[in-house]
Amino acid sequence: MTEESKGQKAAEISARTASASAAVVIGSLVAGPVGELAGVAVQEALNEVAPRLIGAIFRRREERAAQVIAVGAASAGTGIDRFSETIESSPELLALLSETVQAAMDTPLEAKIYALGLCLARGVEDDTRVDAERLRVRGLARIETQEAKLMALINQPRARDGAEPQVGWGRRGIAEHLPGFADVLDASMALLVAEGLAADAALGEAFGGGPGREHWALTDFGRDCLRLLQAVAPSDIPRTDQQT
Repeated sequence: MTEESKGQKAAEISARTASASAAVVIGSLVAGPVGELAGVAVQEALNEVAPRLIGAIFRRREERAAQVIAVGAASAGTGIDRFSETIESSPELLALLSETVQAAMDTPLEAKIYALGLCLARGVEDDTRVDAERLRVRGLARIETQEAKLMALINQPRARDGAEPQVGWGRRGIAEHLPGFADVLDASMALLVAEGLAADAALGEAFGGGPGREHWALTDFGRDCLRLLQAVAPSDIPRTDQQT
């Protein structure tokens, strides 16, 4: 039995053994008939649904891992066997592979799979690029569809009536173009800033940046990561020369 299979089996056993206690807990939290019904539903879900969903999660992760390796080999113009042999011969490439696979396994964003595979291929083709590609993989690891849309927007020069386009986007401009981000903008921008993908361009101005005066823009590293995503799936990630 492979380590992955052992892990899946252990997860299934854990879900089954937890069913009775979970049902009791749910039933006790909600008093009366409603609580009893909720407890029964939880037990049924854990007994029947949870193992199937856990299996689906494991299969999806395996597929994503295989896909990113295949993309890497294709991008490097070599077969899977030769590609894997090269990686296995280098501790640095094994580390790059590990980070690439981890970033790929849980993402629903197809563009990210191909961008990660390209980073892996470039590291395999040129060992002087391994460190840089690991940094790109780490940047891409935190980007999902929401962050990619936000990055594509703030990478555009902001149009102003009768004036030259301005670099950097404030809260109001972002909210106008991406209204669904209004309540989560702080979290989204904090993620991009923490990963070195974006910065407050107003910090270098006379009156500085800060709450309510931010002019967020992508860093060079952020633009690099965005280009990787847009190059492989421009239909998924809006291009910077399109108006949102």
